[in-house]
Amino acid sequence: MDEPNLNKENTKSTSKPFLAGVIIMMAVLCAAGMWVKQTQKQAQAARDQQEQQFQEESAQMIGQIQEANSQYLAEANRINAEQHDPLDPETLIQQLYKLKDLPDRKERSPRAFYCLQGLLLNGTNALPALKNLLIDGYDFDLDVRPLYTSRTLRQEIASLLVSMGNRPAADLLSQLLPATQTVDELANLCKALMSVSDGYRPYCITAARDKYDQLIEKQKELTPPKTGLLEKAVSFLKPNNSGNSEKFSANRLEINKIYYLLFTVLRDEEFAIELLEKREWLQENGRIDSYLFSEATSILPPETVMDYCYEGYLHQKENHKKTDISLITTATENIANPKATEMLLTELKEASPIERYTGIMGLSLDPGFGAALLIGSSPRAAQRTSGAEDPNQIQKANDRLLFLDAVEAQFPDDEKMTRIVGMVRSNLQHTASTDPDKGTWVADEESKNFFQNLASEAIDKAVNDMTEMAVKEIDEKNNKQEPQK
Repeated sequence: MDEPNLNKENTKSTSKPFLAGVIIMMAVLCAAGMWVKQTQKQAQAARDQQEQQFQEESAQMIGQIQEANSQYLAEANRINAEQHDPLDPETLIQQLYKLKDLPDRKERSPRAFYCLQGLLLNGTNALPALKNLLIDGYDFDLDVRPLYTSRTLRQEIASLLVSMGNRPAADLLSQLLPATQTVDELANLCKALMSVSDGYRPYCITAARDKYDQLIEKQKELTPPKTGLLEKAVSFLKPNNSGNSEKFSANRLEINKIYYLLFTVLRDEEFAIELLEKREWLQENGRIDSYLFSEATSILPPETVMDYCYEGYLHQKENHKKTDISLITTATENIANPKATEMLLTELKEASPIERYTGIMGLSLDPGFGAALLIGSSPRAAQRTSGAEDPNQIQKANDRLLFLDAVEAQFPDDEKMTRIVGMVRSNLQHTASTDPDKGTWVADEESKNFFQNLASEAIDKAVNDMTEMAVKEIDEKNNKQEPQK
């Protein structure tokens, strides 16, 4: 009984140290784990601190590098600007001066446009440099096909100044008006200034009148003196005669251009009346300056126009000259005026039958009138015309209808004239109609047949006249040669 109890006591006594050892070992392991974990935290914190410090130092260093680069670039640009700034206006102007003598002309235009773009970017800062270049008269042709047929540097500079869209640039253009070299350049400047403000019109008119006076003086110098036949023959044989003739024609063309500028573009009514009153358009031997007359009267009231037109008509009649087409056109445009009616009726009376019939046919305001009679047209369609009726067109048609009444009264026995008047009247009545569904005017078959026969007769007559003339010339030539044989 005592032995088992003893064994139990021995077992208890031996297990106590073991348990104590295990407990101690566990404590040691826990302490070691806690120490390792604490050490890792401390190491991570140290690494985070070092990384943050590195990033801060890196950012500071990058900022310092960028600042240094900025200072370096600013200094480099300052030095470059002082020595050779590629966008400096003066530098660009100097480049333009070098382009005129460039060996390869194909490279001239793109380089010129590069300089012009740089000047445009400078804005008003480029105006002093541009002014010096333009006053200097420097210019050369640019190859800008197919945009324009021809273009020059000065024209592009004028466009550049307009595109700046400011008053200083326009003021520079106005200062250049007296320094223009050609009428084309003056016209371009005037158009550019007028597109900015109508206030520049007086300056443009003054410059255009001055240019006109210069051209007239030059024309007087180029006009050959009045001489007899012998002197004219000798003058013609002179070596420089051909050159003077070409200069005279070229200067005459410039004068016509200045007429267009003054009257069509600038609408200088005062100067138009001044020239007409000087009778410079009425020339010797019944001739007239038809271009001056047409341009000057294009801006005047109809009553004033017809006074000068009738004066020119009498001037040509007194000198037994055929009435100039410009006078006929003016009278037709003002056909309701009594003087115009008198002129046109007289012209019809003195014309040949074919010319008379053609003149009446020309009174139609329908551009397809002749085609409708000659080859016919599509059947009339009940279609609504687009847009509103033109009151001026309707008034013109009504004025011409009244004139046709006078024509019928003047040629009561001319059956063909009566038929033609009827066709033109029908067409004009269609033009003057305010019916929105009037469709297209179409001639009846009888009228088309009549017109086609009339056209065939006119062609046959023209051929016969030409044949008779040719035969007559051959006979005259043969008659002159027979005595020599």
